Amino acid sequence: MVTAIAIGLRWEKATPYKILGIFIAFGGALFIVFWGANIKQGSEELAGNILYFFNCLGTALYIICAKPIFKYYPAMSITGWSYIVASIMMMVACLVGNNVESIYSFVCDDCPAGSKWRVPNNAIYALIYWILLTSVGSYLLMTWGNRYADASLVLAYTPLQPATSAVLSFILIQAGFTGKLTEPGINILGVIGIFIGLAFVIYDNRKNQRLQQEEREKREYTKVNDLAYDDSKADGEDEVFFEDDAI
Repeated sequence: MVTAIAIGLRWEKATPYKILGIFIAFGGALFIVFWGANIKQGSEELAGNILYFFNCLGTALYIICAKPIFKYYPAMSITGWSYIVASIMMMVACLVGNNVESIYSFVCDDCPAGSKWRVPNNAIYALIYWILLTSVGSYLLMTWGNRYADASLVLAYTPLQPATSAVLSFILIQAGFTGKLTEPGINILGVIGIFIGLAFVIYDNRKNQRLQQEEREKREYTKVNDLAYDDSKADGEDEVFFEDDAI
């Protein structure tokens, strides 16, 4: 999504390697998530997919809109102000969701009665981990990387999330921590597609950086030669001027 927006704004070029790599990585991620899954059709699933689409769109716009701001603010300031605005929006959403019964039942249909503002004890550590690492830490690193890399490259690593989840689930199950985890099956092969797709994107990014560097060096070389030619031409005119005076 961010690649399509960046290409539409003419910030990036739609190169074959980049497009092919993103599609291959996305296909590998889909294979991990949906292979063998029991997908049910219904209004809740459709609403969830729509909300997930807007979530992806919001992340893509965050990366795109942050690009011009790097001229004035560092990555930490951009991330901090984004979280301040997001906190206010989340507070409003929580107030509305917890006071409108239809919204509350849609968001949390399996929550027990009287638990609107209560956080279960077994979810506290998971919530701390999610806030500090998955949310704040990852967005700070992502914003910092966005300063030095193309927007499409920053989010090209998103398909790694289901891959790392599958690998981590396998490690935890083998270590004895089962819970509600399920050991990945043949869908783990989607990791191959993810890494191949990322290799295409990284190769394309490195190639473009090398071409841009060569163009800069060529312009600097031409500029230096032009200055040297102007200096030599000026020296020749001065010599002619002195010869005329001598005559």
